[in-house]
Amino acid sequence: MIFIKERFPARVNFIFLVIFLLASCSVQVDEEQPAATLGENITTVYETTATEIITTAELIVDVTEAETQEIITSTEEITTEVATTVPVTTTLEITTAAVTEPPETEPVTEPPPAAVSKNIPVFMYHTSSENNPGGLAELYVKPSEFEKQIKYIIDNGYTLCTLDDWYNLNNIDKPVFITFDDGYKENYTEIFPVLQKYNAKITIFLTIDNMAAENFTAEMIREMSDSGLVKFESHTISHPDLPSVSSNDERLIRELGDSKKQIEELTGKPVIALAYPGGGYNAKVIERARVYYKFGLTVIHGRHNTGAHSDFEIRRLRMNRSTSINAFINMLGG
Repeated sequence: MIFIKERFPARVNFIFLVIFLLASCSVQVDEEQPAATLGENITTVYETTATEIITTAELIVDVTEAETQEIITSTEEITTEVATTVPVTTTLEITTAAVTEPPETEPVTEPPPAAVSKNIPVFMYHTSSENNPGGLAELYVKPSEFEKQIKYIIDNGYTLCTLDDWYNLNNIDKPVFITFDDGYKENYTEIFPVLQKYNAKITIFLTIDNMAAENFTAEMIREMSDSGLVKFESHTISHPDLPSVSSNDERLIRELGDSKKQIEELTGKPVIALAYPGGGYNAKVIERARVYYKFGLTVIHGRHNTGAHSDFEIRRLRMNRSTSINAFINMLGG
């Protein structure tokens, strides 16, 4: 009753009190009274009670809308107070117990393009030799010429990047990419010393089967990767013409997926890019490449325009043994 007194006006309290008394009343029966008298008394009590109930009902009807709203508001306050008494830890324990399935993994979304209508020079090399180029002589750029090219890049304010920098190109002054395909031992013996001298970064697209054929060892690859100057990406397992094998999904998965996995195990770093062997690709190859990579590199000649060209059709500038320093500067953009 104390609670009701604090919460409701006196008029409402009176109504509740009357109802409470009526509900509590009972007919006192004297066992010695005659039956007729007893019946008359009961009738009188019931009539009196009925009159009191009607009167009480009329009082209830007289309660104003404002008072009714106050009762409703007070009831909501009571409910709120009761709800807040439930310990938070109890609710959390119940919720945790009810969870039987792990939450769904957040969908992976591609980052926004790095730049709009920005021409990026991405150079494509293969291997290096000063005097004995071997069978495919044009693939063997002289180490002395390569050093001239790297020095020009450094001296003229360009920034050497890897594909890990691609989505930040807007914030990089004069970005340029140096890439090597296949994975030759000379990348370690001839090119790596130049990189160390100038603290220059490059990317090597590694063909897994080429390692044994070229004696390009896991130890060499790890040393280059650990230096922070060389990022290894995928050039497939066996260097096939990908459009020719694209109808064989099992083969395509091996060439793209397994090569990525093996290089990541070898270097301990994510592999995010694929260079199409021989530059060959089609819609099926790109579709499957998107499962494993963020970028695909072609042999289409020219600077890559980030606004006009797809990240899975990145263009490159081919470097040969016969490429002069002036030709290199022109391709770089002056």
